[in-house]
Amino acid sequence: MFYTTTPSALRAARGRTWVSISNCAGFQSRTLSAAATGHKASQIITFVKTKNKQIDDTLEAFREKFILPTYLTAEEQRKMHSIKWKEKLQRDPLRLEIDDVVHKFYYTDPVNDYPNTMKTVRDIVNSWEDRPTFFQNLRPLLHGVKRSGRKLEATFIPKLIRRACVAGRLDIAIECVRHVEDTNLKLILHESVAELCGFIQKYAVDSRWKQSRIEGALTRLQMVFELLEFNKKHQPKPNTAGRYPFHRDPQFLAGRLHMCASRAVFHRGGQDRSGKVTKYAEELMQLWPEGAGLLDLQPDSAYHDDLKMRYLLNRNNYLWYASPILHGLTLAAQVVDPGLAMQLQNRADAVEAEVKAALAHESIKGGRGELMYNQIFNPQEEEEEEA
Repeated sequence: MFYTTTPSALRAARGRTWVSISNCAGFQSRTLSAAATGHKASQIITFVKTKNKQIDDTLEAFREKFILPTYLTAEEQRKMHSIKWKEKLQRDPLRLEIDDVVHKFYYTDPVNDYPNTMKTVRDIVNSWEDRPTFFQNLRPLLHGVKRSGRKLEATFIPKLIRRACVAGRLDIAIECVRHVEDTNLKLILHESVAELCGFIQKYAVDSRWKQSRIEGALTRLQMVFELLEFNKKHQPKPNTAGRYPFHRDPQFLAGRLHMCASRAVFHRGGQDRSGKVTKYAEELMQLWPEGAGLLDLQPDSAYHDDLKMRYLLNRNNYLWYASPILHGLTLAAQVVDPGLAMQLQNRADAVEAEVKAALAHESIKGGRGELMYNQIFNPQEEEEEEA
């Protein structure tokens, strides 16, 4: 559904049409010993108990249905899914003994007897609400999905990252991304990278610019860029890529500049002692065209594609991503030499025009974009509301 905007609002937003888009743990090992099948394995995926019976029962049901059968041999799995073995397995099921508990496996129709994977995982994660302790099971859940040979829709990944981070488990989201070989949590959509980089910066914003949080955010951002550059599993397919490789995308690199500039302004007396603010600013200016706003960084066609940058045309989303970028550009301009500061301010002015266009619309009221903007630019107002 497209929001209606005035021509002046569209011009202020660089001609983009805003749209409404619906947003929607450590491992434990268990010993698996030989039973009637004679199959052996050293470790098996399991879930951490949450002390919530309904959650624990749901996870165990997923484990029984999707994960445990994968520890049978290939021949046993073939029998389990073969109609020819249905009656025999009804009388004499396949067995695995795990921690002295025998699990039995009967004939299972591979098409009709398995619930939809996407719906199952979505329902499980939604049931966790925003409880941080529940999200310690995210990595084993994703590992189980991958091991069972199933896949999650790429468009679900940014929502999954957002859910974990909103629950206060940025650490779990990063862990799942780092261990992509286990979890299949790939940063192959622009929105997925944007969510992760945004929440890494919010980690510092939430602390009101505590130095240790800024340093932690810088470390995490650098790790993300290294994954994007060197891990092929995190590199997008041509049909989802934008104008820039993700590790060189100005939208994401602006987050690193934001954290460096914040450290210089809030903790180093406005001095660029390490020279990194200047270094990152120069690198960013080489990639970011003069006079361009955030919405001008990608070709027009990218904003009409759900697998590319269409997510940025939601005003609340845009404000959430753009507010830290605008802040970083303006802070960096206070630190570097006058010539470079003018270049930074040029881009900041273009982004600010887009931000103002988004702020002027009623649809952002109470949304996460407005909250992020106020948290950064109107912290006193936010503190008064909290009080």
